[in-house]
Amino acid sequence: MPYTERDVVVRGARLHLYEMGSAEQTLVLAHGFTDHGLCWLRLAQELAGSMRVVMYDARGHGRSDPPPAQYTRQDLAEDLVALVKALGIDRPVVMGHSLGADTAAWAGALAPTLFHGIILEDPPWNADLYARHAAERAARADRERSQAEANRQRGVAELEAFIREHSPTWHAIEWRTWAEAKALMHPGAAQIIASPRAPWEALIPRISCPVLLLTGDNDLGALTTPEAAAEVVRLGRDVHHVQISGAGHSLRRDRFEEVLRAVRGFVGSLAS
Repeated sequence: MPYTERDVVVRGARLHLYEMGSAEQTLVLAHGFTDHGLCWLRLAQELAGSMRVVMYDARGHGRSDPPPAQYTRQDLAEDLVALVKALGIDRPVVMGHSLGADTAAWAGALAPTLFHGIILEDPPWNADLYARHAAERAARADRERSQAEANRQRGVAELEAFIREHSPTWHAIEWRTWAEAKALMHPGAAQIIASPRAPWEALIPRISCPVLLLTGDNDLGALTTPEAAAEVVRLGRDVHHVQISGAGHSLRRDRFEEVLRAVRGFVGSLAS
């Protein structure tokens, strides 16, 4: 099934969208840091027969506008809330990966009645990931900025060859979209790394809709720790946790069928 593309102006910024399907229920997909909307393409193709699927490029990623000089994780969440309202979507399900899971959870806390369900794919809820001091976060952001500049110089073909070698089990769609995203990312988007972590312990209790938390194996690179996952379940009003064995940080790329089955089951439960 083909997708269509368009731009929507949200909070003063032009966000680029990719859309598939036309069913009443809508799934909005929020990608992770350095990815872009089409990194969801394989999953969207499977779900678009029964749902309308909206993939979008966050600021500084893909074909959306770069972020302003000061831009935080909360800004990403406010962009998502404003996008759903601008599109006039009635209570969509939102799914986010990594930084996009941060975004989805924060959006759910900001607008508790806006979403029908929230799916979190390996949110970066691991205390060891975050520098406590602003100077350390700024230094890491500078490193990410340099990497983004280098990726733009390398180009899609070289980046795709790299990811094929390092992730040989991924589907070809994942290789291509991963490489395209890295080549398109604006170096200014790296500043998000300098902002403090999402206060997920305070956000989760404010989410009123059901939540599906998908986690992988930390030994393979997954970020959410078992302790954090247990705390999400404890703090949330209605949280379902599915641990995907054999998956690293990119759960759907590593174990696509298992993630697809979990997503379909969760969305189906919302309709019952």
